[in-house]
Amino acid sequence: MSSVSRRGFLAALGASGIAGLGLASDRTRATGVARRNAESLGSDPFESRDELAAFVDERMRGRIGDATPGASVAVVVEGGPSLVAGYGSANVEAGVPARGDETPFRIGSVGKLITWTAVMQGVERGVLSLDEDVNAYLDDSAVTVPETDDEPVTLRHLGTHTAGFASALDPGIVANPDALAPLETLLAEERPDRVRPPGALVGYSNYGAALAGHVVAEAHGTTFEGYVQSEVFEPLDMSHSTFAQPVPEDHPGDPAAGHERDGTGFTTADETFVNMRPAGSMTATASDVAAFVRAHLGDGAVDGGRVLNPETVEAMHDRHHVRHPAVTNWRYGFHEYGGPDAGLVGHSGATVDFASRLVLSRDRGVGVFVNYNARAGESPAAVVDEILAAFDLLPSPARAPAAKPGGRARAETVAGEYSPTNLPNAGPLHVADVLAHVAVEPAGDGRLRTTTAGGDAREWVETEPYVYRAVDGRDVLAFEVDDGAVTAMNANSDPTGVHLPVPFHERRLLTGSVVGGTAAGFGLSLAGRVGCRVRRGWRRVRGARRDGGESDSGGRNDAESDG
Repeated sequence: MSSVSRRGFLAALGASGIAGLGLASDRTRATGVARRNAESLGSDPFESRDELAAFVDERMRGRIGDATPGASVAVVVEGGPSLVAGYGSANVEAGVPARGDETPFRIGSVGKLITWTAVMQGVERGVLSLDEDVNAYLDDSAVTVPETDDEPVTLRHLGTHTAGFASALDPGIVANPDALAPLETLLAEERPDRVRPPGALVGYSNYGAALAGHVVAEAHGTTFEGYVQSEVFEPLDMSHSTFAQPVPEDHPGDPAAGHERDGTGFTTADETFVNMRPAGSMTATASDVAAFVRAHLGDGAVDGGRVLNPETVEAMHDRHHVRHPAVTNWRYGFHEYGGPDAGLVGHSGATVDFASRLVLSRDRGVGVFVNYNARAGESPAAVVDEILAAFDLLPSPARAPAAKPGGRARAETVAGEYSPTNLPNAGPLHVADVLAHVAVEPAGDGRLRTTTAGGDAREWVETEPYVYRAVDGRDVLAFEVDDGAVTAMNANSDPTGVHLPVPFHERRLLTGSVVGGTAAGFGLSLAGRVGCRVRRGWRRVRGARRDGGESDSGGRNDAESDG
C-alpha cells in the first residue's frame, strides 16, 4: 500500500462503499419488519415531471451549499414521469454548473454493479460460471487465489462478499497518476490472505470486486475497461461513463471536481485516483446511471440495446447469500435495502470527495440515484430515502412488542463486545476496526443497549428469540446462537458484514463507557468524515467558495426530459 494510501486510509474506508454501519442512534434507516401498505403499491405520487422535479428541488434546496456544492440526480419511474438533473456546482473554482446529462461524477462503489453485470454477461454466454473456482480463469494471469483446506473461491462468493478474504478496504487510492498500476499487477501484489471459509460470512471486499473484473477481462481476452465500454456502456448509450484512470482528456463532458469544506463554503480538492478500477473508479452522469437502472428495472435492455437477457436479470436479482432471515441479505452484487422483505436493492459508493447512493424497486419500477461531489456532512442516502418515502417504498417503523418470556436470559447470552468482519483486524488499518467495536449489554425486561466507540447508546427490544428491533423501529439486530454461545451479530442497516464476538482479553469497550475512544459516531461514519479532509499532494487546485444561494429550483441547472 502506498504512503499516500496510508495517510489517507480513513478516506479509503469511504471508498469501500460502507460509509456508515448504522448502530448509532442518529441513524434513520428503515427496516423490513413493518411491511408496506399493499393498497398503495400501485400508486404514483407524481402525475407529471414538473411535480416530481418540484419535489426533488425542495429536497435539494437545503443540501446544495451545505452538504455538497453540487449533485447529480436521477429518478427513474417505469411508465411514469422521470427526472435527470444536476444541482449546484460541478467545480466551484471554475464556476461550472452540474448538469445531469453532461457532468460525469465519481460514483464510487456503485460502479461495482457494472462489474457484477459484466460477470453475469459471462455466465449468460457460457464463458463464466458462478460456482467455478476462479483460479480456473486465471491460468494466463499472474493473479491467483491462494489455496487452503477450504472450498475454492468462486464468482458467487466474490459477488456476495463471502470469499473469506482478510479485509484491506483500500482500493489503491493514489494522488499521483504515475502511481497507477495495471490491474493484474496490483491484484498480484496486494493479494489478501484467506481468513474464513468461503460462503460462511459476509466481509466487504474491494479486492474481491476488482478480482471479479479481472476474471471478466481474462475470460474475454481484453482489458476490464475495454470490455465494459463495448459490452455495457455502448449498448446502453452510456456515452459519458468510464472506468479509466485518469479520465481521458477527450472523454465527453467535463468531470465534476471533488470538494472539501472550507469554512462555510467549499473549495476544490486535489484529484485522487483509484487503482482497483472495477471496485470504484467509475465516472458517470446521472443520465448514464438512469440508463443502467432502466436495464435492471426491466428485462435487461433499453431502447434496443441489450446487456442481459430477461432470465439473467432475474437470476442476478435472486437472493444469493443469506446472513440471517431477519436482516438485509445479498442478491448478486446488489444488497437488499430497508429490510429483507422491503423489495428494495441497491448500493452505496464513496471516493475521497464524492458520495453516492443507488436504490431500486423492481416490483414498482422505480430507481433513485443521488451523487454528491463532496463528503462534508449528510450523505446522499437522506435524499434517496425521502424520495423513496414519497413513493411509499420505505417500510414504516413498527411499535415495540411486549417483553418475551425468557428475554432476560437471552439478553445475558448476547451481552458482550463485537467487531465487524468488513474492517481490518491487524496491520496499519487496525484502528478502523477498533473504532467500529460495539458493546452490547442487557437493559432490563429483555431489552438490549448498544454502545459504540463514540459513546453513542441505543436501545433494542426483542421481537423473537435473539432478534431485536431498535426502540425507534428503524433497525434490527439478529444474533446467531449455537449451543448457548453467540457466533455472530447481524445489523439490518449494515449488509456489508457481520459482527463477531470479541474475546474478553481483546475487548476495547467497557459496559456503558468507552476506553480510549474518541470517535464521534459509529465506525466508518466517523472515518469517512475525517478521511475526506486528508490532503493529497499531487495537484492542488485553489478553489473559490460557493455562496450556496437558493432558488425555486433548489439549485437545479438543467431540465431533462422524462426519458
